[in-house]
Amino acid sequence: MATPFEFDKYIEHSKEDAYRFHQDEKNLSSLRTFVLIFSIITGFITITTLFDGSIDYDSYSYFSAFLISLLIRIFYDRIFGPGNIRRRIFLLIITSLLAFLLSGILQSFIQPETQAEKEAKVEKKEKVLNEKGITVSVDEKKSTDSVPIVIFFSLSLLFFRFPKSDIVQLYALVLGLPVLTDLIFFRDFGVADKIPMTITAVLCFIIAYSSERKRHRKFFRQYAEYFKRHSDTVRMKKELDYAREIQLSMLPENNKVIGSLNIAATSIPASEVGGDYYDYFRISDGITGIFICDVSGHGVASALLLSGLRSCMHLILEDTTNPKEVFEKLNRMVRRTQNRKMFVTAVFALINEKEEKCTLFNAGHLPPYRISGESHELFKIKRHGITLGAVDRFSNNVDGNDLVSFDFKKGDMLLLYTDGIIEAMNSVREEYGFERLESFLYANAQKSPSVLLGDIIKDVNKFMDGAEQIDDISIMVLTR
Repeated sequence: MATPFEFDKYIEHSKEDAYRFHQDEKNLSSLRTFVLIFSIITGFITITTLFDGSIDYDSYSYFSAFLISLLIRIFYDRIFGPGNIRRRIFLLIITSLLAFLLSGILQSFIQPETQAEKEAKVEKKEKVLNEKGITVSVDEKKSTDSVPIVIFFSLSLLFFRFPKSDIVQLYALVLGLPVLTDLIFFRDFGVADKIPMTITAVLCFIIAYSSERKRHRKFFRQYAEYFKRHSDTVRMKKELDYAREIQLSMLPENNKVIGSLNIAATSIPASEVGGDYYDYFRISDGITGIFICDVSGHGVASALLLSGLRSCMHLILEDTTNPKEVFEKLNRMVRRTQNRKMFVTAVFALINEKEEKCTLFNAGHLPPYRISGESHELFKIKRHGITLGAVDRFSNNVDGNDLVSFDFKKGDMLLLYTDGIIEAMNSVREEYGFERLESFLYANAQKSPSVLLGDIIKDVNKFMDGAEQIDDISIMVLTR
């Protein structure tokens, strides 16, 4: 049974789903062990047969079984996974059982018994079945010798964990198919020699069925105990997941065409909810507003402040589109609505398609990049003002030089991003940094916004190489 620490991953699922998930994990490990043991045993028998020089049909059968089990063991991870393990084991057992039975049938025709062997078997199997004196005898064909087959598969099933309905089906097939094979192909109506295998199969069935019932009850008791103990954690996790869905749904479309502007954007929270936000606004014919911001930290507190910023941004733009005035109003909102010292970095840009100009104000945010459509040169727009939330009166701490205006012609590209890109770390705590980003932009400046955006994310993930994402990542790429 799972330890308390391991059980946390189960209580995120419903009771039945959690139990299936747990059983699949155990089956995945059990089958790996079983295949390894089986390949060792069949390999040992094959080698012994070769040294003895007694190569016959059985030797080829053992060699085939060894070869198949070895291939399964080599490609195990490609064939089996937690999502399909029980069904694959079920099919593997039935296929193996049919292969053993078919091998026995073929052997009876390839290696027929001698007359002496037939007479000895007839003499052994001719028995009185009851008081009425009914007797049976075997046909001239050789039996598949189903006893070891039934015993082997009955014991093998104890390795694995199946639902009770599957256990009934499997043991019925393991016992029924060999018996039917003897009756149909060999007309073997002997009863005495089938008693040991029947007893073995029934005992194994009882053990497997009762063990499954005990495991099922024990798991459900443990599930109920930990679910009750961690119900608040589970509830909070579900609420945070729901909050994440809502927050991501509040973002505009990832790809949008506004007039002559082609915009691609994405936001990837580091936790359930994030502190990054981007948006774009159709202000008037030929004028589009672009906004990106990053609340200090990430998590619930940042997400709550972010929600207020988003609502305020839409209301403010109904009154003014001047970047400095917009940020002055946002700054008042940040200062008045929270007691903690939380700060917000942001960029608001106005793109005038008719005048082919971009007017931009940076409130303590990372410098945007402009890529020339003609020369493919990269320009880093470093000028910025004070961070939102740092002071009470924002207007007293900015001057006319904080507002940046530059040409934004057809083919030009603008890149806005948050520090989750620059501060992304790999396993040795090395940051992605500005230099890597700029090198990547130089090499990929001719790509479309959506392609460039996707390639940047891929490059950052490749650099991180599986390391944990420590901050929210947001990027906006737009071009004319």
